Amino acid sequence: MSGRSPGSSPAPDGSRIRRSTTAVRADLLHAAREVFGERGYAGARTREIADRAHATEQTMYRHFRTKEELFQQAVFEPFGQLVDSFIKEFEARAELNLSEDQLAHDYVTMLFGFLRENRREVLALISLRSHHPELFSQGPLDDLFPAMEQAVVTSLRDQGRDQRDAGLAVRLTFGMVLSAAVFDDQLLGLDADGDQDRLLAVLSSYVAAGVGRNSR
Repeated sequence: MSGRSPGSSPAPDGSRIRRSTTAVRADLLHAAREVFGERGYAGARTREIADRAHATEQTMYRHFRTKEELFQQAVFEPFGQLVDSFIKEFEARAELNLSEDQLAHDYVTMLFGFLRENRREVLALISLRSHHPELFSQGPLDDLFPAMEQAVVTSLRDQGRDQRDAGLAVRLTFGMVLSAAVFDDQLLGLDADGDQDRLLAVLSSYVAAGVGRNSR
């Protein structure tokens, strides 16, 4: 274990800067988000998290009793807040009685941007699903799918369209957009930032065609 002071961090001149308990906790959460995003839940080591936060493991465990608790507060909780914001924005768009093409475009564009911006957290959640499905089942995606499904169902119902497969279409689309947003360089052979308009147009056309076919 490192001999540094648990509540201090290095200053430019090599001296130690004393941090408040709140600052130490914030630094630990920030470091945890980085390490979980880079290495996944199973690969993340609490020693590395503590080191990045310029703290000791002993200090870290005074703030977070277990690695699971640290993951929940570093990844689940902030990602859950982002999911809530995304749901509210998407539901507001779905209530505008948009055409299926416009709704598909909005859904794909918003979801792609959301997943792309939070790619590190998404990768951490994917890793958690692979190694600890019991923890994944407690995560924020449990709220995302039902809310998006209901928004699409409501929009189709208002247009007098069949909604029977809307929920499945939402989940399949999520998988497709997730792959494009998170694994674009491996799967698509595209620079998703440079070719983003082209990519979103193709994804939107797939979604609109699929939902349109199944709702007629």
